[in-house]
Amino acid sequence: MAEPTAIRYSAPMHVVGPHGPRFGDYQGLTPALRPPGAEAAIGQKQVADFLRHKRWMYTFAATQEVIVTCAIVDAGPTGTTFMTVADRRTGRLLADISRPGGTRPLVSVNDRPGEGHRSRYRMPGTEVSMHTEDGVLHVRAKVGSPVGLPAIGKPSVELELAFDITASPALTVISDLDTDPPMVSTTGKNANLPVTGRVVVRQAGILHAFDFTDAIGGFDFTSGHLPRHTLWRWAYMTGRMADGRKIGLNLSADFSGLTGRARENSVWFDGELHAIDPDASIEFDTADPEKPWQVRTSDGRVDLVFNPVGVHRESLNLRVIRSKFLQPVGEFTGTIQLNRGTLQIEGLPGVAENQDTLW
Repeated sequence: MAEPTAIRYSAPMHVVGPHGPRFGDYQGLTPALRPPGAEAAIGQKQVADFLRHKRWMYTFAATQEVIVTCAIVDAGPTGTTFMTVADRRTGRLLADISRPGGTRPLVSVNDRPGEGHRSRYRMPGTEVSMHTEDGVLHVRAKVGSPVGLPAIGKPSVELELAFDITASPALTVISDLDTDPPMVSTTGKNANLPVTGRVVVRQAGILHAFDFTDAIGGFDFTSGHLPRHTLWRWAYMTGRMADGRKIGLNLSADFSGLTGRARENSVWFDGELHAIDPDASIEFDTADPEKPWQVRTSDGRVDLVFNPVGVHRESLNLRVIRSKFLQPVGEFTGTIQLNRGTLQIEGLPGVAENQDTLW
């Protein structure tokens, strides 16, 4: 059985080279991740790009008390932002917010996963922005009634977080999707990043304020020409082990056109980025996603149970656009085997995800 290895090759400066897309998995971030479009006439290509080009920036941060997620999604004809704030002590979601239905220019995500990243969502009562400057990813959000004023029925959230994206080796993946016609997806991810800042949630007159001085987090930037019917399952984890060392995990399973060959499957540990089995499974009870999820690689080196704290759900049916999306927030327990031995994972924060979208 082959040992997991640190990814050796540096990320290319450009997605496309002299002979086409530079398919592979790399260490570091390609400055701009914009996949080439499908071959078509100029007018048709512009329409196809608007319909098929999907991109998002997703961020995750956790302390011993709380887990926070925040994302901006530009899916062409539609866009959204969503966020969750989960209390690890009580096992409940303090905030579970989704704002679907926005479109350009109210929703925007540029092509840069690292330095120079810009994304924004602006709708009445909701403003979320992300930008990276001098190696720091800044995430700011104001959702609902301003903190200090009464919120009616729904929580209001203000957050301001800063991720040091230089503190851990990043991952870039350029993937060829086995679709008709062939498409290309690109992604840049990182884990084990120091996070600072604060998050404030007000609901029913109760104020919850959290300090992120000693937090750990990461991000997922994706930009791809994805098939009209897109499926995937995803697991992501980042935190400190019992001995204080940081570990992160990214696993993709059953992605449309990538089943069994997910180049992005990786572990961050002790300052190194390791490529692991591209064939993974993420299983859960579809009738009750709050029950434990099983997360494994086919070679058995990743064997984890994911226990949800709370489940973020989105269901959209606009006839031509439909989606069923589940993203529970919770904790992982189990084992991960690397070439230096077996790592024991005990209650480390993360998310799992099931996406089934017609877009």
